[in-house]
Amino acid sequence: MVFQRSTHPLNGLSSHPPRRHLLLSPDDFKAQSAPQKSMPPNEEEIDHIDFPISWNDANYRVVSKTRRNTEEPFRIALKPYFLGFNEVAIDAPTRHPSHRHSSYELIVVSKGPYKTRLNGITITLDHPQCLLVKPGDLHEVDCESGQRHYVLQFDLGGGTMKQSDHYRIFMDDLDASKQVFSAPIEEIEPLLHAIRAESKSDHRFSSEIQDCLVEQICWILLNHISEDSLVPTFRKISDDQRFMGRMERFARRNLSSRTTIEELAEFMEVSKSTLSKRCTELFGESPGSYLTRYKVNVARELLDSTRKSIKEISFDLGFKNPYHFSRVFKRIAGHSPSDHRDSTTELSES
Repeated sequence: MVFQRSTHPLNGLSSHPPRRHLLLSPDDFKAQSAPQKSMPPNEEEIDHIDFPISWNDANYRVVSKTRRNTEEPFRIALKPYFLGFNEVAIDAPTRHPSHRHSSYELIVVSKGPYKTRLNGITITLDHPQCLLVKPGDLHEVDCESGQRHYVLQFDLGGGTMKQSDHYRIFMDDLDASKQVFSAPIEEIEPLLHAIRAESKSDHRFSSEIQDCLVEQICWILLNHISEDSLVPTFRKISDDQRFMGRMERFARRNLSSRTTIEELAEFMEVSKSTLSKRCTELFGESPGSYLTRYKVNVARELLDSTRKSIKEISFDLGFKNPYHFSRVFKRIAGHSPSDHRDSTTELSES
């Protein structure tokens, strides 16, 4: 089965259909004039995802909460451009002759073995292994009877061949065997099927939806490709996210403790100077300020969603006493814990 991009290029012979750019101005996104519901007072304090939790309304229950894993700003433009998707079944032994790739091609093996030569190196894959062929690779395949696999072709950067870190995934001169990896097929297959379904739809933004599905597949793949195979841009993102994740875990595990910077540096497996430098780079503040701000954010949630007293919350979060907690809370939040709770109560009653 062959599934192409939902919108086809006018120059159908091109292997890289031109990207359609839609130029919008900020005014295009402004809401049309329509009756607006009146908002409670202090609008700037309630326009966030946790606001419903503070309503304290028995008829409005937040059953579960999911938040962004890390707070880092978006620093890389990984924009895949979907080209085509094939589901392949081999009924008798055959050979796909040598060919050079002009785009990325993901091979997902659903039933092996899949035997190939990539840049002169013989590789055999089995379920659930994947092969990511990059632009410029020389590729040939010996297909055995009964073998099945998916083929997904895409470009990065809107069909361009620009060779910069933002459009490359792998390091230069990489051994072809490093382009083989195991991936969670149970996560990738539904996305491939969704791409196929979208190719049959008449949605206005079918191609954009296909691009988004390919982007999700790309990030899943990057989670399973060996870090030493990736270009520095992706390695840095991986390192940064690991660092921020470990910082968050330390803060969460030590909510009721008064920890030292030495203990944090030991947990992070870095020197105190490196810890300070990385925190300034990633969070814009010192390690101690990060831990304190984390506790204050947790205190906000407890004030909003529980009936615990300020004294109990200060004890739970490891502060010396309620007065110390109140001073720190006001310095970071701009108002005292009692004022925060009072404003929440007023909003829930309005």
